[in-house]
Amino acid sequence: MIELYSADSCIWCRRTRAYLDSKGVDYTCRNAAEPENAERIFSMTGQRGFPVTVIGSAAVVGYDTEAIDKALGDMK
Repeated sequence: MIELYSADSCIWCRRTRAYLDSKGVDYTCRNAAEPENAERIFSMTGQRGFPVTVIGSAAVVGYDTEAIDKALGDMK
C-alpha cells in the first residue's frame, strides 16, 4: 500500500502526485494538514514537512523521485 500525505496548495505535493500517476501506481492521498495526519508524518519522519510518500516501510520526504523509485523497486 502506498500513501501520499500532501496538501493541495503545495507545488511539490502536486508534482509528487503527477510522478506517482506517471508510474501507474495505486496510492491513497491523505491531507497532511489534518491533525492526525500531521502527527503521523511527524512520528514517521521526525519532521513536519510534506509531501511524504509512504511505500512499504519507507517514508520519502519531499519530491524525491530517486527515493520513490528505489522504494517502489524494493516493494517488488
